[in-house]
Amino acid sequence: MASEDRVARVPEGFRAARAEPLACWESLTAPLPAAPSMRGLWSAQAPIPLHATDRLTVRVRPAEGPARGVALLVPPWKLRRAGLVGGWARLLARSGWESWLVTPPHHIERAAPGARSGEGFVSLDLGRLRAVVEAQVLELRTLAAMAARRGPVGLLGLSLGALAAALAATAVEPLAFAALVAPPDLAMVLTRTNVGRRYRALAERAGSPVPGADELRTLLRPLSPAERRPCTRNLLVAAGSYDLIVPPEAPLELARVWGVTARVYPRGHLTLLFACCALRRDVEELLRASLA
Repeated sequence: MASEDRVARVPEGFRAARAEPLACWESLTAPLPAAPSMRGLWSAQAPIPLHATDRLTVRVRPAEGPARGVALLVPPWKLRRAGLVGGWARLLARSGWESWLVTPPHHIERAAPGARSGEGFVSLDLGRLRAVVEAQVLELRTLAAMAARRGPVGLLGLSLGALAAALAATAVEPLAFAALVAPPDLAMVLTRTNVGRRYRALAERAGSPVPGADELRTLLRPLSPAERRPCTRNLLVAAGSYDLIVPPEAPLELARVWGVTARVYPRGHLTLLFACCALRRDVEELLRASLA
């Protein structure tokens, strides 16, 4: 993550947006695409394309043995290649779930021409940020509705992907489970972490600084899943006690509001996401319990 400090970025001033509910909670009215029927890369028209070549894209990994359902795997921010979360896809497959790895907007093949994977997803222009989150939540809802044709549907979200997964878990589409690994509080990230320090410095250089913590929290409240209620009782919320990217207070607070006990692991951010055997065992336990 420290390498991000060496990336040249154009200064971007802070721009507020009205703190109103996100525009992604209406009933799905457009015809659903046909669900993918093969292993590998699948794409369809995005519900809300974010640039001219943008398409909804998933990578399908079949279940090992009889399929129990479909799990939507939502990866973390700035994922450079799908193989980095291959371990999670294999875990889902071993547990009997068909895995649909969802490419986030502005990532990998969905990046705008010439852009780095992930750039353009997070912005200090809150109108743009809201639009990206709304698009991703609507995509997850669409995929959940498509996958429901095959049986139970679950969500596994990682880091910033866990924020979108948590929001999608409050929609009307029924879920067998939602596993949320280090879901962030965006206001906390922007005010308390090195990621936020980089963005605040860009805003200062642009002459439009980020407001104080209280005002920022109010403006970002619509992007907080804690403002809504989940649609499944089978929940896992995970935090790393040494996490400097998503401070553990954020997932702990979400778990408290949702009435579940957060799982806290002695890990930093990346080791929690990619190298925590205890977390993976707990996710496997959740997968079994969701079908009991």
